[in-house]
Amino acid sequence: MPPYEIKNLNDIFDSEVVSASITNLTSAGDNYASAIFSVDATLKDDHSIRAVAKMIPQNEFIRRLFRSEKTFRNEVGYYRTIAPCLRKFQEERGLSGLLSSYPDFYNARFSLQPSSDQVDNDAVLLIKNIKTDGFTIMDRKVGFDFDQSKLILDKMAELHATVSALKTVKPDVFDKELGEFFDEFDMYESKPESVGQFINSLVDILVDDEFCVQNMAKIRETLHSNSRFAASKNCKEFQNTPYVSLVHTDMWTNNIMVKVVDGKTVDAKFVDYQMYEYSSLTRDVVFFLFSSVQLPVLEKQLDDLLLHYFESFVKWLEKLNSDTSVFTFQGFLKEMGLVVKQVEFIHILLMMKPIFALDKDTKEVDNLQRDDFLNGMKELAEGCKPKVSFVVRELMRRGWI
Repeated sequence: MPPYEIKNLNDIFDSEVVSASITNLTSAGDNYASAIFSVDATLKDDHSIRAVAKMIPQNEFIRRLFRSEKTFRNEVGYYRTIAPCLRKFQEERGLSGLLSSYPDFYNARFSLQPSSDQVDNDAVLLIKNIKTDGFTIMDRKVGFDFDQSKLILDKMAELHATVSALKTVKPDVFDKELGEFFDEFDMYESKPESVGQFINSLVDILVDDEFCVQNMAKIRETLHSNSRFAASKNCKEFQNTPYVSLVHTDMWTNNIMVKVVDGKTVDAKFVDYQMYEYSSLTRDVVFFLFSSVQLPVLEKQLDDLLLHYFESFVKWLEKLNSDTSVFTFQGFLKEMGLVVKQVEFIHILLMMKPIFALDKDTKEVDNLQRDDFLNGMKELAEGCKPKVSFVVRELMRRGWI
C-alpha cells in the first residue's frame, strides 16, 4: 500500500505552514478503524501546533467493516456540530464549567476539493494532541482503578445527561443539530456462517473455565441473540426508553486518556468519536466497567461504581433543570440487564481479545483482514482468563445473561 500523505497542510491549518513533522502516533493494536498521526507544525506567525491527524485507512476490508466514509463524517460532526451545541445548551442553562471530555478541535476536511462532500483518501480530522497537556493512555491489560473509574463515569454521565436534557428541554434544537447523525444504518453484513465462526472464536476463551462450560448453552444463546444487533447503529429498538442518549459505544482503555498529577488522576477525556449512536446510555456504562476497570475493583466495588454513575447522571440532569422523575436506580439496573442480553455481552467478550492480546500477535490496521476478526488471537495474556471468568459469573449472577 502507498504511504499516507497529508496534502495541502496550509489549507487544513488555515495558515502558511513553515515546517511540519508527521509521524505515526499509534502502535499495532492501539486502533482498528483509523490511520492516526502526530503532526507538529510551525505556522507563519511562529505559532506552534501539536495535533493529532486522523485519516481513513487504506485497507479496503477495514474501510468496509467500519463504514469509514460514514463514521469519519460522523466523527467530524461530533467535533464541529454536536459538541459546540451541547456546550451552548449547558451555557444557556447557567453552567460555567462546560463539557470538556474531548480534545480541542482544529479543523477537518472531506476532500481536497472544497466543494466536495464526498469523503476520500485526502480526508483529515485535526484535533489537539492532548499528550502535550499531560494526558496518557493507561495499560489496557491493567485497566483503571476505583478513583479513576469514578472520574471517568462522572465525565460519561455529563455527556449522557446533557444530550438527554437537550432532547427533553429543546427537542427542536436536538432534531436540527443532532438528528442527522442518528440515522439508522448497518456497519457491515453478517452472514450466518461468519456469525457462527465468530462466536466459536469468542467461546474459545471460555473453554478452560468449568463454570462457563457448565453454562455454555446459555452463553451461546445470548451471544447468538446479541449478534442480531452487532452491526446495527442507531437501532430504534434501543430508543424506546428514557435512558437514551448519545452513546460513545467504544469506551475502553485505548479511547480514554487520563491526566495524573502527583499520583492523583485529575481529568479524563474520550477520543475516537467514530462509532457513537443514539441508544441506551447503559451500554457505555456496562461496556466500560466490564472491559476496562481493574478486576479487584470490580470484585469489591462494582455496585459502588454503578450507583456512582447513576447519582452523577441525575445530578447533571438537575444542574440542567431537566426532569429526573422517570429515572430510578432499579430502572437503570433493569435497563442495563436488557442491553447485556441484547447486544453488550458479545461486545464485552469481543474486546477481551484486543485488550489481552500479546504484542507479537497485534497487527497494524492496514494489515488486518477478515480472519483476524473472525478467528482472533489464539494466545492471550495471563490476566484474560480470570477477567473473562468474572465477567460471565457476574453477569449470570445478576440475571443479565
